[in-house]
Amino acid sequence: MTDKQAIINNIESRTPAELAAFVLDGSITYAELCNLGGECFTGGMRTAVRRALADSRESVWQNACLEFTRPALESFLMIYPDGAHADEARQLLEQIADDEARQIADSAWQAVDRDNETEIRKYLADYPGSARAADATALLESIAKDRLLNSGSDKLVEKVNEISQDGHVTDKAEAVAAMITARLTRGLISRADLLGLIGNDKNFLSARALYLLIEKHRQIGYQDLLNLGIDSRFVQFLAADSRRAALPAPPSAPKIDKVSTEVYFWGIPASGKTCALGATLSIANTGRVAKGMIKDNNCQGYGYMQHLSEMFRDEERVGLLPEGTATTATYTMSFDLIDRKDRLHPITCIDLAGELVECMSRSDARQPLSAMQEQALATITDLLVANRSKNRKIHIFVLEYGGENRLYGGLSQSTLLDGALRYIESTGIFTRDTDAIYLMFTKVDRAQATGSELIETLRRYTDRHYSGFYNGLTRICKENEINGGVVERIPFTMGEVCFQDFCLFRGSAAELVINELLRRSKSFKSGKLAKLNNILSK
Repeated sequence: MTDKQAIINNIESRTPAELAAFVLDGSITYAELCNLGGECFTGGMRTAVRRALADSRESVWQNACLEFTRPALESFLMIYPDGAHADEARQLLEQIADDEARQIADSAWQAVDRDNETEIRKYLADYPGSARAADATALLESIAKDRLLNSGSDKLVEKVNEISQDGHVTDKAEAVAAMITARLTRGLISRADLLGLIGNDKNFLSARALYLLIEKHRQIGYQDLLNLGIDSRFVQFLAADSRRAALPAPPSAPKIDKVSTEVYFWGIPASGKTCALGATLSIANTGRVAKGMIKDNNCQGYGYMQHLSEMFRDEERVGLLPEGTATTATYTMSFDLIDRKDRLHPITCIDLAGELVECMSRSDARQPLSAMQEQALATITDLLVANRSKNRKIHIFVLEYGGENRLYGGLSQSTLLDGALRYIESTGIFTRDTDAIYLMFTKVDRAQATGSELIETLRRYTDRHYSGFYNGLTRICKENEINGGVVERIPFTMGEVCFQDFCLFRGSAAELVINELLRRSKSFKSGKLAKLNNILSK
């Protein structure tokens, strides 16, 4: 075959027979001669070449079929517009045109964002008869159904809560940010709706989820948060990507070998239990209520206690709340509080595994437990049944005010607590060595009440959402002569919390807890306490 450009460059020196031969051997098509030949291939020359090819229709047709391209078939029709194979050539050109249109439509479909209704509708408008039109229409129907079932602020709140409680989700902040971005893209919620949720509850989303929405997904901005009236100090902390510090894991199984008043903190994950305990230990460590705090460095949770007791020393400055502990970890923290009369109040605080309430509820319902859940139950059984100490005991159940609708594995707090209560009753965990049982309600700022009005609000709130659990605890108190048959309620607040992770700490609520511990715990002169512990250690 002769080079195509060489043919065009020397076209004026070629005879019609030579040019026809080039067409026949596939070096160049007749259409290319017409398009590239310029003035050298016009008029009589074109006619002469067609005449030279007149007896070679079959050869030209065979070449066109073998090449099966638009230029080859168009070239054949230019030479032989009528007669044999002309209709076939036109049909093949239509087939090529259909294939090209389908490829273009398929390529355009691959570029369409399946969650973007606008892009899908534009595709349908541009390619209404394409093979993908049915897929596009089905997607629009799916989006319409999705909007019908999942749109609105309430559904978004429900989904955020679902992700936050899903133990299988490793990076919850990214999962929440990606989910919100997808819903904004699909039109299931508007940007104004999202900002409205944040404005109504500045703890609706975690700091990390908000940071990702701003910096990675570009859905909102820092100025939007300032426009909502959120304190600029919180927004500055957010922009700096300030993150919680991880708390140390327990080095061994919990054990109590100290003469002390044992104070058990119970709570479902995200109840605010660790924050409340951290605030209480921090205030105890300041000397503002008790004169001093002497920590026992031999206790299992000593490192954990060290971190918690240092977290909230500065008031009215933005700080970071502690990271949630492993839901199966239990810590024992022993220390002595020195009251204003210089008497020692030995106390052991037990931060029970966050998953314990669910474990008890599942056990009560005869549902299977994981190995970690079995271990969590074994730990509490060892502490309060098998190897129960002779120490006096106080139990504090930590509940989140306003968290009654949050689900844990599809079950509400109330359902889990009722199941746990039945487990507690069956095992006899609360006996006459128990001095008091409390319900501590965290995040009571949401109640927008203070003093006696707040106490009455908590009473009504308990009756409305946790009456079965509260009445069950009251029955236990009466049967075991605990605290005169009364379950007391403790309102608790950390101060002003924002984006779930940041806090302008105020210690007034923690001070009340320390006063209650001093009131309830037995006190000793230092020498007598040392003697008792020496006897116990033998």
